[in-house]
Amino acid sequence: MIVRQTLQMTRLVDDLLDVGRITVGKIRLQKEQVELKPILDQAIETCRPVIERHQHTLEVTIPAEPLSLTADAGRIAQVVSNLLNNAAKYMEDGGTIELTAELEEGMAVIAVRDKGIGIAAAMLPRVFDSFVQVESATGRADGGFGVGLWLAKSFVQMHDGTIEARSDGEGAGSEFVVRLPATGVTSALLNKTAFQR
Repeated sequence: MIVRQTLQMTRLVDDLLDVGRITVGKIRLQKEQVELKPILDQAIETCRPVIERHQHTLEVTIPAEPLSLTADAGRIAQVVSNLLNNAAKYMEDGGTIELTAELEEGMAVIAVRDKGIGIAAAMLPRVFDSFVQVESATGRADGGFGVGLWLAKSFVQMHDGTIEARSDGEGAGSEFVVRLPATGVTSALLNKTAFQR
């Protein structure tokens, strides 16, 4: 418990520091040609403890062949881990999270879907604002300042991409879709894996 709380506090402090750096224009992205799969693997490994703690199943569907893009791998992994963390925290224990990636019209499309508490229509336009949390979720979250999605949107935009939140309303789950410019994939074949505690 002490280790978990320490890691959580470290993550919160890092998020707040990133907010400050972005606000004053001090963030420096280290973009290079990278493959998407290792980035997703890094994000999954970061989130594995919270996913396992809530006894969720994570289903991952990605291109079998390398899908490449020009990006700061660490920041994109941070985006995906934020989305996975939210999905894990805002869903009843024993749920299923879906992480998918595909090439679509020159864009790497990454989606995180859950069957959790969902987002009310009135909140959808505000979920990416800083220090905003879904009201019905405040008692379910494992702590946080409501900056994770703001950071995700900021980093995605720095990569000339977009991020979108979708939900059919409270209790209907949610989906977050990230689109980033891709440099290609050699095959559209999919590789599907899953892990469960």
